Amino acid sequence: MSSEAAGRASGGFGEKARLRRLGGSPQALAVRALCLLDSHHAAGCTIQAALQEVGEPAGAASPPRKGTDGKGASSGDMAWAARDRALATELAYGALRLERRLGWILGKCVPAPRKLPLPLRRILQVAAYALLFLERVPAHAVLHTAVDLAARLYGQRMGGLVNGILRSVQRLGDAPRSRAFYAGKEPADFFGGPEEESGPSVDEPAHLAVAARYYGLPPALAVSLSAEENGEPERVEALFRRSAQRPWHGWRINAASAQGGEVLAAALSLPPSNTVPADDTAGGAAHAPVCRVGEWGVAFAPGNQPERLLGRALRDWESEGVLSAQAAGSQAILEELGLRDWGRDGRPVWDACAGQGGKGLALAEQGARLLLCTDTSRRRLERIARECRRLGLACPGLALADARQPVIRPGSWSGGIIADVPCSGLGVLARRPDIRRRPLAEMRRLADVQRDIAEALAACLAVGGELAYLTCTLRHEENEEQLERLLRLPDMRLECCRVWKTPWNHPWLEGMFGARLRRVA
Repeated sequence: MSSEAAGRASGGFGEKARLRRLGGSPQALAVRALCLLDSHHAAGCTIQAALQEVGEPAGAASPPRKGTDGKGASSGDMAWAARDRALATELAYGALRLERRLGWILGKCVPAPRKLPLPLRRILQVAAYALLFLERVPAHAVLHTAVDLAARLYGQRMGGLVNGILRSVQRLGDAPRSRAFYAGKEPADFFGGPEEESGPSVDEPAHLAVAARYYGLPPALAVSLSAEENGEPERVEALFRRSAQRPWHGWRINAASAQGGEVLAAALSLPPSNTVPADDTAGGAAHAPVCRVGEWGVAFAPGNQPERLLGRALRDWESEGVLSAQAAGSQAILEELGLRDWGRDGRPVWDACAGQGGKGLALAEQGARLLLCTDTSRRRLERIARECRRLGLACPGLALADARQPVIRPGSWSGGIIADVPCSGLGVLARRPDIRRRPLAEMRRLADVQRDIAEALAACLAVGGELAYLTCTLRHEENEEQLERLLRLPDMRLECCRVWKTPWNHPWLEGMFGARLRRVA
């Protein structure tokens, strides 16, 4: 069995052996992750999954050194390993987030990019991102590493070519920071294959093209997002800007933990460690480095997440069930829809598209009776069971089931149902930059899936039961139109209790949509 087939069989995505020659430096891991994404994106690989795959110990350049006590890596080694992982993540996510922008920049320095192997172009992509957008990484180190990676794969001649190209990028000076730099005729896609047609595949207005290149949005996606905001310049600009910024780090504090209140207070009282925003590509207005999200959540601005709280590492608090990583937008939607009412009312809760269970478990921590989680992935359900053990919560019933074919009888569920449906994810482009590569046709097909899920779950409600329909996208077809369809169902009467959508001018919160409905007849 090939390494790629073995990777898929184990639930991962196999990496070509030759790319492992690049080693385990942060720059190398970022390049390897992007190449892995190239190979497997159509099969569902995400940049997060790719980084997890290439970051396995077998892919590291060398194992951690033994500590002075001979029992394993020292705390210093572990700290450096954590910093390396963080830098690799920032390089991979950032290079993907601004892929179109970087392609435009590199296209000014490479006359015939399609003649270069794609992995070599990925080396250039990651290095250009580091040179232009990561001030804390020395330019000489970026150049040296990029040249070394190219030489490992293709020999010294290609290493010299990479050096020359990156020197040309440096000679551009501050020009790539100006929007005027991105005006003009669209060149061939720097990262596309030779079989692909050059230029945009949609009718992208010139003024929109400049902004889309600057913020790293593909043409079709830029046109779609602009249409969602009716082309209003201020709204479109805010949406584009938010998609290109580094996301904030969200943490949920376990309300059921004895130390939860103390940890929350400590997090909210931290002084800023960096200017906010730290490396915002848009130069947006500064704001507080840490914000409260709902009653039990916090969000840290990029560069301001602490390594320790109350003298202990965040990882320690997480392993003990006091902290859980959860995006601020996901926490905010629960608060805005008032779903904590379900806990106060003693309603049973069913998380019908549970994923890894974040929203259902958040309600359970705050007193809700989470009775059932269903999902189409056995691995995700197993993760929920582990999370319950970590958080000290009773494990709900777990069922492998498609929400379009519910395991609950029609008209029998008197509690609350969370329907966090599969969506196009256009509200979380900063956190999920690989969505930029998703064809719009695939996004449009999701609307049918959402309709089937929402109608099937609504049919399970008894009179008085409630359904929370949630997405992390901004498309009217996936949000308002689905809500309108539910309210017109002929076999039952639903009323809308509350609707919330992330405000277009919110400076950092991810784009979420939610509606809370109650069956009244």
